Amino acid sequence: MPSTWYVQSLPFSPSLPLPIAPRCPLLTKVSQTPLAMRLIILLAWLMGVAPTHSCGQGTAGINNVIVFGDSYTDEGRLEYFLTHGVPPPPGLYIPQSNTTASGGVSWPQIAGKQIGAKVYNYAVSGAVCTDFFPEVLPSVQEYESPAFLADVAWKDPKTGTNTLYVNRRADNTVYSLWIGANDLGVNAFLTDSQQAGKSLEDFVECIWPAYDAIYRAGGRKFVLFNVAPLQLAPLYTSVKNGGTGNVPRWPNKESYNTTEYEQKIFEYSTTVNKVFEYGVPFQLLVKKRWPGASFSIFDVHQLITDIYNQPAQYLDPPANAKGYYISCPNSIGASPSCSKTSEHPLSSFLWYDDLHFSPKAHEYIASEFTKVVTKKSKYGIYY
Repeated sequence: MPSTWYVQSLPFSPSLPLPIAPRCPLLTKVSQTPLAMRLIILLAWLMGVAPTHSCGQGTAGINNVIVFGDSYTDEGRLEYFLTHGVPPPPGLYIPQSNTTASGGVSWPQIAGKQIGAKVYNYAVSGAVCTDFFPEVLPSVQEYESPAFLADVAWKDPKTGTNTLYVNRRADNTVYSLWIGANDLGVNAFLTDSQQAGKSLEDFVECIWPAYDAIYRAGGRKFVLFNVAPLQLAPLYTSVKNGGTGNVPRWPNKESYNTTEYEQKIFEYSTTVNKVFEYGVPFQLLVKKRWPGASFSIFDVHQLITDIYNQPAQYLDPPANAKGYYISCPNSIGASPSCSKTSEHPLSSFLWYDDLHFSPKAHEYIASEFTKVVTKKSKYGIYY
């Protein structure tokens, strides 16, 4: 990743803090949002659909977590593709695996155990939101959403019932999407590899139809991960700031002004995240796109930034937030040519390789996701 396919009640003024009751000490973002965001929420209030922000009792009784995304989330679907040469057939449950891009257990498996829920994982390593980029497959829109819908519609020929989803209801199932690392990166928007006429706006506009499909299938509890701080990944950090040079994921990186491109991907990710922050309340509350649904934004961008800035508080000693644990000079993924860059434990690293988080980072991602589901995370915005 990126890779080719082989591989949250009185009238108020917009100039004043928003009235949030109860006031959550952890959730201060909304009351500090810019004027444009205040106007969106003011309009929502006038329409009688003001958002709710909670730090009290959260969602209980979650039995299923259904996830979509790329290699930050995939726990075995890509492996199925590569082993069988075809997509998994409808009705087949893909078991969780520790053979992941993190080098170990990834966040869905951990979060599922913390929540006490079964995880259904449709993420595929290398995925983008939709097919804007030549030779980058699959995508959420063209593969992952249809695969989920096919599983929902499937019936066991022996029983005439859906034996895959036996207890999926609106009130006991959470749906999450984490996408963008491939879309915004090399061989995509970062290197101007998208189809002519496509922009970051088109990427953002691809997000909402994914939730449309889930909503039509009965989903009502949504979580959207924002884009990780990709400029901190060794792959995208400039050479002068300690990033990689030429590597298989970006074989001609050093032919670019890497300082400029580090800043470029920072601008892309933060711009998209701001549009997510505005877009969710607009789509949910103003356009009423998903009546009766709840929607949370998980600010994983800030979580990873916090780990990066204060690694000793999160990682085992000697904490290392800039380097990476394994180097693969001749391949994008794991191969015999890969080797450890350090004798220190993997749990001391933020990055497993030049793009992917370590299992230790995934533990924090899972823990905060669980808190987002229960509306208790300081990294959550809740509607």
